[in-house]
Order: sequence, then structure tokens, then C-alpha cells
Amino acid sequence: MPTIAVAPIEHTATFLTVVSMAALGLGVDIRTVAKAGGRVTLAVVLSLLCLGGISLMLICMLKLS
Repeated sequence: MPTIAVAPIEHTATFLTVVSMAALGLGVDIRTVAKAGGRVTLAVVLSLLCLGGISLMLICMLKLS
């Protein structure tokens, strides 16, 4: 792959990833999640916090920031 094409491809891949994650989030019906109950909501919140914590830890460990 030509070196000149790498940077635009990386930016496009990042943009498309962000757009797809936003689409997934916007597709969630909050009322349905609320009807699922407190235990399910707590499990979702805890899993998101764990994923965020792991992500931050990896960013710091790999010195990506």
C-alpha cells in the first residue's frame, strides 16, 4: 500500500468506527432498557465502567496518550 494513502485510510476508518458506534447507541430504546429492571441496568452500567477502565489502563500502559 502506498505510504501516502495510509493516513487518509486511518482517518476514514476512525470516522466510520465512531459513526457505527453512534448508530448502535442511537438504536437503543431507553424505555425497553428501563423495563428490563434495575439489575439489568446495573449490569450494563458496570460493564461499561469496566470497559472504560480497561481502555484507559491500556492507553496508559501502552503510552498512547
